[in-house]
Amino acid sequence: MLTSQDLAALEKATANKLQVVINYTKKTTGEAVTHVCGIYEIGYNKAGEPCVWGWDVNSNDNIRQFLISNIDSIQILDVPFYPPHPWPIKINGQIIG
Repeated sequence: MLTSQDLAALEKATANKLQVVINYTKKTTGEAVTHVCGIYEIGYNKAGEPCVWGWDVNSNDNIRQFLISNIDSIQILDVPFYPPHPWPIKINGQIIG
């Protein structure tokens, strides 16, 4: 479970376009997974659940949605995220980049 400090660090990494390692438990299977992502958005999904949408930089194939409640830990990398698509970067619906 993420702390308020983790969430603040995640927002800072998003604003500064840094890559993030997300250790996550899948809601459907309970499987523990790790993804290295650049964050496109922090906000809420259609069900109203707090989420992070990250571009998987290793597979470079799509955006993955991570429920914040299922993120076990994060690590901010000192590696820039170069978005492959011109979509805006958002935090709580506000475009920041």
